[in-house]
Amino acid sequence: MAKILIVEDEVIVAWDIKETLEKLGHTVVDLAISGAEAIRSATIDSPDLVLMDIRLDGEMDGITTGNEIYHRLKIPVVYLTAHADEFTLERATKTDPFGYIIKPFQSQSLQSTIKVALQRHQAEVCAQIAQVSLVNTLENIGSGVIVNDRRGVITFINAIAQKLTGWNSTDAVGLDIDRVFRLVWETDGTPIENPSLRAMRLGEPVKSPDRCWLVAKDRSEIPISDTATPIVKPDGQVVGGMVVFQDNTERLTTEVELWERNEDLEAFQFKLISQLQAKTAEHQQAIACLQILDSVLTTVRTVPSECALLDRAIQQLCMAIDADYCWITLHDRQGDTARIVCEYINPERRIYPTSKIGREIDLLLYPQFYNRLLEIESWIEPPVEIIPKVYQDLLTIASQLIVCPMIVDPQGSAAGSTRQHNWMIGEIGIISTGSLTWASCQSQAIVQIFSHAIQLFRKTHPQ
Repeated sequence: MAKILIVEDEVIVAWDIKETLEKLGHTVVDLAISGAEAIRSATIDSPDLVLMDIRLDGEMDGITTGNEIYHRLKIPVVYLTAHADEFTLERATKTDPFGYIIKPFQSQSLQSTIKVALQRHQAEVCAQIAQVSLVNTLENIGSGVIVNDRRGVITFINAIAQKLTGWNSTDAVGLDIDRVFRLVWETDGTPIENPSLRAMRLGEPVKSPDRCWLVAKDRSEIPISDTATPIVKPDGQVVGGMVVFQDNTERLTTEVELWERNEDLEAFQFKLISQLQAKTAEHQQAIACLQILDSVLTTVRTVPSECALLDRAIQQLCMAIDADYCWITLHDRQGDTARIVCEYINPERRIYPTSKIGREIDLLLYPQFYNRLLEIESWIEPPVEIIPKVYQDLLTIASQLIVCPMIVDPQGSAAGSTRQHNWMIGEIGIISTGSLTWASCQSQAIVQIFSHAIQLFRKTHPQ
């Protein structure tokens, strides 16, 4: 049974209530006749319940005293009154009492009122303990937590959420959650629907999209991830929402670093593969050049002319490297002109339907282009603006061009007595598209094929 404090300024009524309570099995800890005496007794004796007469003489009436006892000592108060007028009940109701007993009363009514008041108080104590436990849990959960009611008004925000949003609890509680917890797309800053409001609307847990950013109070932005859950009563009614979120800055930084490392690794792998492919292509082209040179040299004695020999050589070379168009130009040094004498047009592409054989070039019009060739240096991707017009007309955006000098060591002259440009008798040009790339070693192989072929032909066919 309960320990009860009776506050009643009519002594006879007080003793009557005391006798009734003791018959019901309760213990009366004291009889007080004023508000001050009631507060003092409640503080000393710590009763389970206070039966408080609403009308007390002195500075504090029963309503004021009951309100003070409950808020200071958390002891439930049940009001006793013989005056149940509307004004008095309204005033008493504002103090949130645990019950009313209208005098005179029956013992059974008194017992049931006390029982209900004690049960309610116990339920409130349990709820407060649970709330404190929940708050402690939410404060130490390691993530930001914001709770809002069904209108979207914030009722709780933990320390981590305060730090991430820039809003302290005093300012945030009572504001719409949309104002404190604002999310935008990373790409264009477009607002994202508040996840807590969305969870309440759908009645199920939701998550915000990846790569969303939280806009803090100072307008700074941080990447976050979150989960929002509706708060639902046992009957299924949604009464609020809760969003739990984390700062994703460290995770995204790690992802970026990992991505950059993967990019570097892929770039390194691609570089190695490209180098291997380039070396493989160089070796393949070198082998092809040697085979062509061998084939050309074996036919030197049987071909009727230099042009026939050059024509056979250029066709074999360009077929081996799958070029689009190839040509050979011979120089007339006395007239300072050059003339295209041989060509090969790839039959599978046919992007050069018009033959260029016979076209002449004035060497003096292109000094920058020919000075390099005259010094026995090949052109790999020469600038378009310096090459002869007839060659410019052959190029497309995707074309790759190489032009190599064709040389013959003058018979009977000492190696150092003749300038190199006196050895040059023409050039070989090759246009290709695709993955074929040129290097100096390849240009040297081309020079050797045609130069050796001409030199051997002239030795075996003296004029």
